[in-house]
Amino acid sequence: MTKEAELKLIETPDNYIGKIEMIRQILTDVKKRKNQHYKQFGKYKKINTFTKSVINSLNAVSVCSMVLSFTPISPAVLIVALSATSISSVGSAVHSSIDVEGKVYSHNTSYLQYTDLYRDVSARLLRNGMSSLDLDNLLSEINARMGLIEDQSLPIKY
Repeated sequence: MTKEAELKLIETPDNYIGKIEMIRQILTDVKKRKNQHYKQFGKYKKINTFTKSVINSLNAVSVCSMVLSFTPISPAVLIVALSATSISSVGSAVHSSIDVEGKVYSHNTSYLQYTDLYRDVSARLLRNGMSSLDLDNLLSEINARMGLIEDQSLPIKY
């Protein structure tokens, strides 16, 4: 083969390092989102538990007061029963309209999905022998998975 017949390959810039850096930046972002969803999950879980405890306590006082109202004690028992029932029903309505349980579930689901994504991508990134094409495929998969998570998750500040 002569020199004239040789094919000359043009060197293309290698953006392998850039892709790895981009994946690491995305992992940092995923970790922040994961931690923020976990904080929100904990906050709403406490609010939900406290609210339900108060409503259940008021319901218990209401039932006891109503049972005691059948005995000839005092009209104060009727006032306590009426007050406990009213506060309990208003509290229950507010709790339902705010949908605290839905927020608990949503933040927990988002936290678990981001945790799974972080763990999966971190493990793949540590794998030896990933080609530039493998990194392209990984970036595409990360974007698709994050899009699905963001579509169903509640907004957070991070």
